Amino acid sequence: MKKLILSAAALFCGTLMFAQMNNSDVTQNGSMNASTVSQTGMTNDSDVDQWGDSNTNTVTQDGVSNDSDVDSRGDNNTSVATQIGNDNESDIHQGFGTGAGPNDGNVSTVDQTGNNNDAHNDQYGDADGSDNNTSSISQTGNDNDSFVDQIGDDNVSDVDQTGNNNDSFVGQYGDGNDSDEDQTGNDNDSDTFQVGDGNESIVRQVGNNNDSNVTQTGDDNESEVRQGTVGDNNVSDVDQTGNENFNFTWQDGDDNNADLDQTGDDNYSYVDQWGHQNSSITDQQGNDNYSDVRQGYDGSGMDHISSVVQVGDDNFSDVDQRNGDGNMSDVTQTGDLNINDVNQRGNTNEAIVIQTGDENDADIDQFGDDNFAGIGQDGNRNDADETQTGDGNFAGTGQLGDDNVSDMDQTGDTNFSIAIQEGNLNNSDTDQIGDLNGSGVSQIGDSNIATTYQEGNGNGSTTIQQGDDNESYVSQIGNGNGQFTSQTGNENDSFVDQIGDLNNSNTTQVGDTNVSDVDQAGNNNGSSVTQTGDTNGSTVAQTGNFNTSAVTQTGTLNLSTVTQTGNLNVSTVDQDGFGHSSLVNQVGNSNISTVDQNGTSHTSTVNQIGNGNMSSVTQND
Repeated sequence: MKKLILSAAALFCGTLMFAQMNNSDVTQNGSMNASTVSQTGMTNDSDVDQWGDSNTNTVTQDGVSNDSDVDSRGDNNTSVATQIGNDNESDIHQGFGTGAGPNDGNVSTVDQTGNNNDAHNDQYGDADGSDNNTSSISQTGNDNDSFVDQIGDDNVSDVDQTGNNNDSFVGQYGDGNDSDEDQTGNDNDSDTFQVGDGNESIVRQVGNNNDSNVTQTGDDNESEVRQGTVGDNNVSDVDQTGNENFNFTWQDGDDNNADLDQTGDDNYSYVDQWGHQNSSITDQQGNDNYSDVRQGYDGSGMDHISSVVQVGDDNFSDVDQRNGDGNMSDVTQTGDLNINDVNQRGNTNEAIVIQTGDENDADIDQFGDDNFAGIGQDGNRNDADETQTGDGNFAGTGQLGDDNVSDMDQTGDTNFSIAIQEGNLNNSDTDQIGDLNGSGVSQIGDSNIATTYQEGNGNGSTTIQQGDDNESYVSQIGNGNGQFTSQTGNENDSFVDQIGDLNNSNTTQVGDTNVSDVDQAGNNNGSSVTQTGDTNGSTVAQTGNFNTSAVTQTGTLNLSTVTQTGNLNVSTVDQDGFGHSSLVNQVGNSNISTVDQNGTSHTSTVNQIGNGNMSSVTQND
């Protein structure tokens, strides 16, 4: 019986000690305050201070060593903290210790389930009061940490963390701000900082070791970050300074990095990263800029790199790295109303766009592997397009001036094309179909036109224009053809057509209103035309193989026509003076004709039909 009584006494003392180890301290000043504290476990501690009227507080702790500290000041504040687990801590301060001014209608809710969770809510008032703020924190897991600080009116914060070792910080300073953070997984970190009015931030993290930083300074900014429908180790950094800026960042995969800086008003940024190890940097400085970046959009791809810098107003940039691996795009826009579009499909393609000025337009499309495309525009209303289909192609366009137009199309492998335009209203069009073709165009002046068409392999073309209103048209169909055209002056015209293999044409025009037309059909034909002066005209037509024509015109209003049909024919025409006319027609093989005209208004006609004929004409004053 004594043992039974002693055992009952020990049980009674143990129960009493269990209850006594919980600590609750509630202080309420004012009218109609309500506080409910329920603690189950050992060493739970709850401290509630409510100053004002109609405050409501509910604390429920179930576990070991939970701690809850609630300080409320003002009217109609509501605070609810529920902790189930071990070593949880929740601190809620609503207008406490802020000095003069009420703190009305604030609501804070904390729900923690797990071990060693920590949550901190602060909603402070000011001299005019801080009304109707709402903060909700829910943590499920172990060692999660959340901190919310709201100063102003009508701010809303909602934090949900499910997993272990997640960390969240929310700071809102102003009125009408809204922050919503959801973290599911382990070791995720989210920091949101809002200074101003009407800002909105949404963060969704699913996976492990994801990191999100959002800073909004100004009014009515909007940011949404989604990391990892599936994926780990993604990083997103958003910094918005100004008003009514918009950001949307979506990262699916592992080890993606997105960095956004917006300074100004009404800027728009969209970043969508699918795959692994993609990197996107967007910097917008000014107003009404638009940037859209898509990396690995079809769910595949990795190691894509995109950099977009916009300085000015109303600039537009679209970068699409949809599939493949290792594509790189670098876009810089300085000025207003510039447009850029980069589209990359394949592997290790590189695109660079630099726009300085207003209303420039650049478009790059790459389909294949290891292609390079670059566009540099300095001026206004320039337009450049580069399209590459194949592998290992190189395209480069440089525009300095206003209203220049350049278009490049490459289909095949290892083609090379470059166009340089300095001046205004110049136009260059280059088309390459095949492999190992090369084209170079240089236009210095105004209103020049250069057109180059290459179909086959190993063709080469160079066109240089210095002056105004010059026109050059080149067509090469076959393999190994070469062409060089140089125009210095104004209103010169050059036409070169080559069909076959290993044909070569060299045209040099110095002066004004000169015209040269070279047509070569066959193999290994060669043509050289040199015009120095004004209003000279030369026509060369060669059909066959190994034909050679050389025309030199020095002076004004000279006219030369050379027609060779057959093989191994040679024609040389030299005109020096004014108003000369020469006609050479050779049909057959191995014919040779030489015409030399000096002085004024000489006329020569040579017709050779057959083989091995030879003619020499010299005319002098």
